[in-house]
Amino acid sequence: MNTNRHPIGQEELMAYFDGELPPDQAAEALSHLELCPECQTLAADFRGVSQELMAWEVESPEVGIPSEINAALGERLLKREAAMISSPRLKNRVMTSRWVWGAALAVVCVALGLKFTLTSHNRNEDRSTAYPSMASIEQYLMPDRDAEIALARSAAPEAISSDAKILVLGWRGYETAIEGRNGFVCMVERSWMSPFNSAEFWNPKVRVPQCFNPAAARSILPLTIKRTEMVLAGLSKAQMIDSIKAGFDNKELPAPEPGAMCYMMSRAGYLNDALGHYVPHLMFYFPLTDKSSWGADLRDSPVTLNPQFQGGPEPITEFVIAVGKWSDGTVAPVM
Repeated sequence: MNTNRHPIGQEELMAYFDGELPPDQAAEALSHLELCPECQTLAADFRGVSQELMAWEVESPEVGIPSEINAALGERLLKREAAMISSPRLKNRVMTSRWVWGAALAVVCVALGLKFTLTSHNRNEDRSTAYPSMASIEQYLMPDRDAEIALARSAAPEAISSDAKILVLGWRGYETAIEGRNGFVCMVERSWMSPFNSAEFWNPKVRVPQCFNPAAARSILPLTIKRTEMVLAGLSKAQMIDSIKAGFDNKELPAPEPGAMCYMMSRAGYLNDALGHYVPHLMFYFPLTDKSSWGADLRDSPVTLNPQFQGGPEPITEFVIAVGKWSDGTVAPVM
């Protein structure tokens, strides 16, 4: 990997998915994965290999070789090799044979490495163009309304989500499925809330359960509603970017209110193809803010700068803090 383009190496990427990176490096890995199709491809490959290894079982032989027979075979083999090596002619042949097999093995390794490189390159190209445009609206909708309600509620602990307002995605945008009583709003975001330059902006598999607190419901949720309406109206990315800029300029879209935050603690969500379900976390929203004010992405800091709005038309800074449990109270993997 070119370290100028990829601040994380393959070994660090594997360590990230094994939960072995310190928080600051893990944050850097996450930020880079969000926007890099090549690293998303490698991440998917690592996860696939890991799953195959976990599923691989070596069966023990039903009948073993008695120790007496095994010892006799070993002694006979040693005598045979000693007799062969005692002959200079045969010794040279053995050494030559070893060099030939060694060279052949090296050629095979190089060939396999080249094949893997070409395959990864092709997969990277496939991934970067896997979602070039919006799929049919049916692929983004959840036909089972009750399933979407349950998925939305899974974003936060039951003590919060049970009294929250629930939105579900319909043909014309988000609509209210259940009225709430505590000011929180839970919903399932789709892929078009990713950065505009994300390779998975149109990925129809993305399902991100979120539960906004009252301040975020008033000041962050309107952006999700607007993006969704523009997508369903068929606007291009350039048109959406211009409209969002205008919306903030004319105050149609509000700035993040003090205390605006969001729960993302569902174990059933799907963030993207590279990260899958990811880990449970909380998100905090601010007007454009230097990440140093929160100590984000520093060594051993639990705070990460989310790249969702970085470089985009929204004047919003978003911080992420991972938590140790899913919304149902079960222990989650370490970030």
